Amino acid sequence: MFNVLLVDDEPIVKIALRTMIDWDKLGFPICGTASDGMEALALIEQLKPDIIITDLKMPNMDGLQLMRELNERQYKGKVIVASNFGEFELVREALLLGAIDYMLKISIKTEDLISQLHKAGKLLQEQQHTLQEQVTREQFIQSNLKSFKSSVLKDYFTNADFDIAHLLQNDKIQLNLISCPSFLFYITFDLADSKQQSNNNISISFIENMLLDLADSENEIETFQTNINSIVAMVSLEQLKNYQSEPLVFVQRIQKLILMYTTVEPVIAYSNEFTGYEEAKLAYQACKEAITIHFYNHNVIISSKEIALKHDIAFTNYVDYSAVIIERMTENDPTVFKTELKALTDNCKQNNIHPLTLKNFIIKCLDYIPLSSNRVYIRDPEQFELSKKNILHSKDSQAFLNYAVHAFECLFLTEKTTEVTVYKKEIVDVINYIEERYKDKLTLETIANYVNFSENHLCRVFKEQVGTSLINYINHVRMGRAADLIMQGYTYMKEVATLVGISDQFYFSRLFKKHFGVSPTEYKAQQLQLRKNV
Repeated sequence: MFNVLLVDDEPIVKIALRTMIDWDKLGFPICGTASDGMEALALIEQLKPDIIITDLKMPNMDGLQLMRELNERQYKGKVIVASNFGEFELVREALLLGAIDYMLKISIKTEDLISQLHKAGKLLQEQQHTLQEQVTREQFIQSNLKSFKSSVLKDYFTNADFDIAHLLQNDKIQLNLISCPSFLFYITFDLADSKQQSNNNISISFIENMLLDLADSENEIETFQTNINSIVAMVSLEQLKNYQSEPLVFVQRIQKLILMYTTVEPVIAYSNEFTGYEEAKLAYQACKEAITIHFYNHNVIISSKEIALKHDIAFTNYVDYSAVIIERMTENDPTVFKTELKALTDNCKQNNIHPLTLKNFIIKCLDYIPLSSNRVYIRDPEQFELSKKNILHSKDSQAFLNYAVHAFECLFLTEKTTEVTVYKKEIVDVINYIEERYKDKLTLETIANYVNFSENHLCRVFKEQVGTSLINYINHVRMGRAADLIMQGYTYMKEVATLVGISDQFYFSRLFKKHFGVSPTEYKAQQLQLRKNV
């Protein structure tokens, strides 16, 4: 059972909502009603509703002001907003403030209202389950304060939503380096698999104890494990002074000690000097990013201040690079792919391009090439897809090259039997038009007028040259942009859908799943896991 509070200044709306469904029978009894935000706050304090359905425009305190106040009070329930036509900006702000969804008052249907309630109920159940898990977890780890502290530090450093306030307010742990100038050391082992780890007897806990033994006092160092083969150490400047050493010398000492007990050489990144845990989190992120340069250079000691990775390949784009690959395919040279890919990789290395950016660039090319020419076909689709996955998981540039070459070798170029290049410029214009205007409402008529073709002629020629229908290509571009937005942090799918030119959120979700094979939420989790494994 989840109690519901209705907030609306129009009595007719509250009456309509009350009579639309049997609230008690559905398990969502109405515990009260309010006419504005001020009245609602008083009732919320008294009734503790689980779900609030609120209008956006009301006197005294409107729905947005109410939500801001609820956020200030750390309200744990769920909010659904009711709006009128033309209030998109208000709805958007409400979603950003935490509303789980919205409904149009003028056109609300019984089944839609029930669906909204069940959605809220499911989220509350998951929230309660999560809270219970957190309580159980906290009770379990209280028996080992050191493990608990390591867990909290790991959550703080690896979870973007865990802010400094939560860390400092945790009175169960003692933070040693709150005001001490310090350095951070990110230590990881470049292991291909867990079997190799087992064979080399690498124990992260042993490494942690070794680091603690190096310190004169545990108050001068913090250590915590981030994953199965990585550990972080924060060491005070005072401790380094006691060693009469610079951070690099300290790193070399750590490396030497580790190699005394294992045959696997660690990769270590170290930070600039910082003070406090807020700056420490930035130092951690800088080291974690800098250490990915190991992909190119196989450096085992890396200074984060010397590495500034770029997340954009400025010297080429995937359309031009794909055109070069197709042109080179005509040479029938078995080394052509390796030569081109090696040159691209070396260029990315020289320009400090993030390895994941390089990998995604090649994946885009592999997806684009079969669409860009009706003469290119995929020889073995299953091996082609497997190679693309291996590219994303590759740990170093040599493995990346091998998988990328194998993927490109799955493509073959047929003999040109008919001349279809007469419309090439116009089709390129269409592609560019779609790339620039995918956010707009694209129609066959507007695109055909743009290139001065009839609609039927455009559809036929586009399919002949690109190898797919115009509609499929537009969806391909939109889904690619949507994936980028999701990875940039956009969480509301209606907003993402709108930004890529699709007005229907549910149609967008179906289209996304058809294109990627997973829902938007699953896609983000999948990509984040891939990045962790890179």
